[in-house]
Amino acid sequence: MKSLFLLLALQSSEDPLADRCKKFSPYDSNGDGIAEIASLAPIEGRSGGEKAPLLLVLVEARLLADESLLPSLRRYAEDLVADGWDPRLVSAHLYSGDRHQDGRTLLAVREFLRAVRDARPNLRGAVLVGSFPEALLVRMYNWRKKGPLTLHKGKANERKFETPVDFVSTAPEIVAHRCELILADLDGRWEDLYREERQRVPTLLAAFPGVVPPKGGISTDFEVGSRSFEDFFFVNDGRYETSEILGPQSETVALRFQPLDELQDSEGSAEDLRRKNPIARPDIVVSRINARGIALKPRGELLDSSGKPQRAKFADAPKDLWEPDPTLERRLLVEYFERNHRFRQGEFAKQFLPASVAFKLGSGRGAVTRASGEWIGEGHHLPKASVLDLVEWLRRPAVLRDVRAHSDRAGSVFDKADAERILTACGSTPWDWTRKGDEYVPSLDRSAKGKADFVLYRTLWENRVLPDGASFYYHTGCESISPQHAEDRPYNHSEYGRKQGAESILFYAQGLALVGRSKVFYDAPRGFYEALAEGRTFGEAWARYFEIESEAKSAEEVGGGIGRKRTYFWSVLGDWTLRLRPSSR
Repeated sequence: MKSLFLLLALQSSEDPLADRCKKFSPYDSNGDGIAEIASLAPIEGRSGGEKAPLLLVLVEARLLADESLLPSLRRYAEDLVADGWDPRLVSAHLYSGDRHQDGRTLLAVREFLRAVRDARPNLRGAVLVGSFPEALLVRMYNWRKKGPLTLHKGKANERKFETPVDFVSTAPEIVAHRCELILADLDGRWEDLYREERQRVPTLLAAFPGVVPPKGGISTDFEVGSRSFEDFFFVNDGRYETSEILGPQSETVALRFQPLDELQDSEGSAEDLRRKNPIARPDIVVSRINARGIALKPRGELLDSSGKPQRAKFADAPKDLWEPDPTLERRLLVEYFERNHRFRQGEFAKQFLPASVAFKLGSGRGAVTRASGEWIGEGHHLPKASVLDLVEWLRRPAVLRDVRAHSDRAGSVFDKADAERILTACGSTPWDWTRKGDEYVPSLDRSAKGKADFVLYRTLWENRVLPDGASFYYHTGCESISPQHAEDRPYNHSEYGRKQGAESILFYAQGLALVGRSKVFYDAPRGFYEALAEGRTFGEAWARYFEIESEAKSAEEVGGGIGRKRTYFWSVLGDWTLRLRPSSR
């Protein structure tokens, strides 16, 4: 009799995948007695044959506690076979305890992927279904700048340079709360860059009136400090040495600064370092289909007997009106794979249109239309949109949607609009509550302020007002894909990724895949739309950005030294194997 995890379909020791799964079950990379991988088990499903490119579909074992998701996974595998892949489904049981070691667990998965590729060199990538650990990336760089400068701000020894002055700023910063590159770059040296324990990383500001000496020099106006991080990968392109110069009373009067810029790029493979712009590049493509952080239900008191929002009173104001809903999580995944299947079958062919929406950022109309030379119409384009305009825009069919608006982890900001008009456009039943006195009253008053986030997309989904369809999203908002609490919670914590904005779009606004940035920056993936126009997959279009940037003739072409590795900020959500048009129909 089959268990809920199914019988292992690939028991033969001659099968390379089954063999690699067995070798990594369990797997404790550092011998500390805590296995990063508890078990990996192939799941019964269609195979496309070893000559077809291999795609691993890793499914979080927790989701297989019942069989509700298995039919969707099997059909997904069948669709992949029809598209020319050799998909292999694998149940993955990873470490999910209290220890904050996401990076170490992710490196263990990376070792498994490397082992599989050694046996099957045609491994092209992986799709992770469910909640898996993610990489937090910190970078430091010796940034030469010129401008006003304040040292020791707010302290007795505060020093201000109101007239622009030359100075060097060296400080670690999180450049990606979610960096899929690390799992996708199989020959990079990321294992050397991982830091699990919380630690201080030094910071330095040093003024050099006139010019910052290329090889360093003496600064009499400087500030040293530190910032703390845990469970992170550290790209240290800001190495330096300092020594104090002492006065008659052994007090520090100056600082000798020597940059060690030649020690940059320690993450890159030998092949990567031979590029004109030596940056790490993906060897495979990895993307995630994870509904855990946005699969939430309102607290029971907030719903009436028919499950609709109602007024509610609480003796004590709750910290959050929403709580995790594992049943909804599986439902959202089933819906996603149903949408994915129907798209591959060509059911949405009449929606082959581009669309763009923007607010306080440049319009994406000119860019998105480059993704195909066979659009069936001009599409829908709103360069100065309110949140009401956004809702109406989503209600019009389109296969590819370009979103440009200032964003954060929770969502994007558009112009304000009337709450009642938003509610009408969203289906008249609000799935959010406003506190009025001692009551919580159903309303979209917060959405009226301009924020497009979890509650707005959830309201659209609950009321089923969006047309039957499916869309790809290209999102340039800052931190649009950054998970909540990525820097201070393990991936399995209830607060991690909670109400994440991009995942809300993916599951509640008919998404298929979404590419976005997990940092505050200004770039957009060069060559992305052109790659789609060539018939490349969504993930291959993401990878194109790395190829283009690695061939830059100078740092100035790619955002200067501080922006030279801006490709690291971008990752893909959803199914990266899809193309704008179904590939086998």
